[in-house]
Amino acid sequence: MVSRRFLQQSAIAISIASLFYNIAEGVISVVFGVESSSHSLIFFGIQSVIEVLSASLVVWRFMNGLKAGEEGGDESEVRMSKDLRVERIATLAIGILLAMLALAAVATSIVSLVARDHPSPSNASLIIAASAAFIMFLFWVPKRYLAKTLNSSTMNGEALCTLSCIQFSGALLIGSLIYRVWRGGWWVDSVTAIVIAMLFGWEGFKMIRWASNDQFNGSCCCGQEERKVEKQGIPEVTQQPTIVPQRCCGDSGCCKPSQEGSNKV
Repeated sequence: MVSRRFLQQSAIAISIASLFYNIAEGVISVVFGVESSSHSLIFFGIQSVIEVLSASLVVWRFMNGLKAGEEGGDESEVRMSKDLRVERIATLAIGILLAMLALAAVATSIVSLVARDHPSPSNASLIIAASAAFIMFLFWVPKRYLAKTLNSSTMNGEALCTLSCIQFSGALLIGSLIYRVWRGGWWVDSVTAIVIAMLFGWEGFKMIRWASNDQFNGSCCCGQEERKVEKQGIPEVTQQPTIVPQRCCGDSGCCKPSQEGSNKV
């Protein structure tokens, strides 16, 4: 059995690695973007800041968890501790970061469409986009696993940030490839980025709403809802409520009914 402490340490390690990678990715993207006058590549580098801040929040959240001895005890004891406040703050902050990323992507894409900016046909743009998509996928897989296993809304948000980076990388790559063979397709990456941004903006809004909810318990799910299940011949006063888990950030696949109420590993 893998201990919760080890999973928390793994979350910290993968977030630190992601943090340093995104710093390097951001600097390289901005430098080559300025050199090739590619606005999309410059934005791609700037959005790495969001991922750096998100990874930093995950490190802060789980470092606090380790200090508080969260690795022991049952879930109810954990969620009633000071750690719940840390989880709420980190979840709210990452939700805001996702919303900011969405707004920045939409604004940048609209400006590019109005100005009829075309993607960079340079090899640097293709290499950066392809390598970023591949490397971030390698980060996303363990982050998604840790979000599910730790049942942490903070880690779930970090996995969503990484997934958004993968999809923006794909949009940049596809847009550059299309523009190489079809000059009339200069608008493809901007339109794709707007669609992706709207999806992740919605996920960010759901995270903010969940973190602000009185029923927030730090898990990936948006709380629980009690519903009466009518059974023939049984008086209503004796009926037991059925707990129906509500999904929060569905893109990560974090919340599953079979895992409701369990944080043990």
